[in-house]
Amino acid sequence: MEEQDEIMYPVGWQSFEEVRKYNAPYVDKTSYIRKLLRTTRYAFLSRPRRFGKSLFISTLEAFFLGKKELFEGLRISDTETEWKRYPVLHFDMSRSECTDPDDLEKYLNNQLGYYEDLFKVPKPSESCSVGLRFGTLLENIHRYNGEQSVILIDEYDKGIVEVINNAPALTRNQNILRPFFSQLKTMDSHIRFAFITGVSRFRHYTLFSGMNNPDDISFDPNYAAICGFTLEEVKQTYEESLKILAKEYETSVEDITQRILQKYDGYRFSRSETHVLNPFGLLKAFKECTLDEYWLMTATSKVFVDFLKQSTYDLTNLGENWVTKAQLSALYDTKDPLPLLFQTGYLTISDFDREFGYKLKIPNGEVRSALLNDLAPMYLGISARESNQYAKQIRKCLEECDLTSFVRIVDSMIAKVPYPILNVDSNEDAYHLIVYSICMAIGVNIRCEEPQADGRPDLIAFTKNYIYIIEFKLDQSAKSALKQIEDNEYARPYLTDGRPIYLIGASFSSEKRNIKQWLIQAPDGAVTNIQIKNNPTKK
Repeated sequence: MEEQDEIMYPVGWQSFEEVRKYNAPYVDKTSYIRKLLRTTRYAFLSRPRRFGKSLFISTLEAFFLGKKELFEGLRISDTETEWKRYPVLHFDMSRSECTDPDDLEKYLNNQLGYYEDLFKVPKPSESCSVGLRFGTLLENIHRYNGEQSVILIDEYDKGIVEVINNAPALTRNQNILRPFFSQLKTMDSHIRFAFITGVSRFRHYTLFSGMNNPDDISFDPNYAAICGFTLEEVKQTYEESLKILAKEYETSVEDITQRILQKYDGYRFSRSETHVLNPFGLLKAFKECTLDEYWLMTATSKVFVDFLKQSTYDLTNLGENWVTKAQLSALYDTKDPLPLLFQTGYLTISDFDREFGYKLKIPNGEVRSALLNDLAPMYLGISARESNQYAKQIRKCLEECDLTSFVRIVDSMIAKVPYPILNVDSNEDAYHLIVYSICMAIGVNIRCEEPQADGRPDLIAFTKNYIYIIEFKLDQSAKSALKQIEDNEYARPYLTDGRPIYLIGASFSSEKRNIKQWLIQAPDGAVTNIQIKNNPTKK
């Protein structure tokens, strides 16, 4: 077996040529190149950050530069015979400080100047706009070199995302980018192929309105695994790495594979059942021989945090509503952050129905930790470190059915929440959200206000061995909460599940800011009454 330090893991690498040069393990995605060329000339792909978009762009660049030697042994080498070299123009918007429109314009002009020199074409006057300069470059390359150009644009939306809360900068960036993209229409006869990537789909900003609208392959089942790793790809490419990691954890390859799936898998981007793992987190885990939250350390977006701070959306509805493709492709909106959560990778598709559309879910344990890290300061008013400690304790309690400890930990947590967060017009939703946020983030399967024939239970938690149905009441008795569960038969849909079902009624006190009473009814009908001593009101 290879030693860990003998494997060159391409963590975060964006150069296909470097991956091949250093003989790093490579998950072969080259068959998608042939598929693209057979079906389109203009394609757009949206995926979350750290998902391999830039590496695929680099792979396209190497292919169109005719670098046949880099593709030896890969799938496309079995079908490609021409290996023709084209002029390739590669724009990586992440290299620009897009918060400054002047810097964005300077970056584009620098790139255009570089390609003018590379392809030995005339330079326009200094007063020439970015859009006109781009179009002239495409036309001149074709005229002087006899070939159409290939256009590769990575992170196209950075100039929008970074300034979305800065109206003047947003307007200026739009005015720079729109005529730039419009050249992909006016110069169509000079373009062989164009591929554009980003996180978001800003349809309402009409950046593409002046061009041939690219084929959006983001939801296309044929490209569901164009970025990210399927389980089969991991087993094929990283067989030795799985063995090394299993040895480190003193477990079997089968067990470590399941742990990896729980941690990094679960992403689904189309109506097909294809799921992929986050490549960045997985490769870091292999490299460091530790299953940690690596995506959280690098991919949390400031835009994401800022939007959630402004949002009035009830996060307990996550995953409960059907949404359309158009909704998931919509503009970021504080009233409905689902497009933001989906496009940035905090939510993914869990189900598809041709009539209703898509349902969403949190993909995996790594993202749950990221959500807890971001939600804790906003919704719980406590640090991410504290919330993680509570989460681990609560998960253990629910998995072991230690409900006495569960309610005491939740009460201790609520006692630390700052006064303004709970002083929300004596609304039980504030308390409900606290418990929900923790349960959601620790990996327990949560359903909130799930519609049933006779009402909606506040919260249902599913662990491997138990089901918990919880009803909250503010300034009412826990007995009335438990009675509502029984009267409305909230447990009936799960009676054939096989797991023991516990019914829990909780009574919040707005005056004392705690859960003053819990009533827990076991499967045999026995009821346990847990009363919490008053916590001092914290202001």
